[in-house]
Amino acid sequence: MTSTFTPSATNANWTDGFRAEVRDAFAAGLPAVFLDEGGALLAFPAATATTAQLHFAISHSSGLVHAAMPSSLLDNLRIPDQQILASENSGASFTVAVDAASGIGTGISARDRAHTLRVLADPGTVADDLSRPGHVLPVRCADGGFAQQPRPWELAVDLCTAAGHRPVVVMCRLVDDAGEILDGLTATLFALNHHLALCSWTSDVDT
Repeated sequence: MTSTFTPSATNANWTDGFRAEVRDAFAAGLPAVFLDEGGALLAFPAATATTAQLHFAISHSSGLVHAAMPSSLLDNLRIPDQQILASENSGASFTVAVDAASGIGTGISARDRAHTLRVLADPGTVADDLSRPGHVLPVRCADGGFAQQPRPWELAVDLCTAAGHRPVVVMCRLVDDAGEILDGLTATLFALNHHLALCSWTSDVDT
């Protein structure tokens, strides 16, 4: 049986509680889990990304690591959208992948990707500090945040900003040992087992 949870006036306190826990986790530089219609996303501030966090993220995901960040910041860093045909548009808002221009090896290791993510979040970074293409895939988020475009990417950026960090969030889609995307129930168990904050603004949970 599938049950659907959608925030409303009757469960607004639950939603606020979820978001406050994630904001506090982000403030401490810790990861959190976001649930959406597509499954579950691991997220944490790029500004404080560590090699250990990237290793954890890569180990529990498909290995594709995103940097959710506002559109205006991507434009300032001259990170363009991926070129696709209109008929191929998935609505995912992916840009060209990037690496840090210095301080890394091949760019694929957990250490290298953590460094690239910190560079993306550094207020002093300019376009020439990045090379393209690379191994971190940014996601273009609405400058108006979750209020403008209600997706987990924007919500994570909003909460990262509220936690006092630059608006760049490491995000990756969680999968199980068989490579299948975690659903609401398995993602909740994952969060509990790893003592991670959980944010479910909309979720499908098999019960």
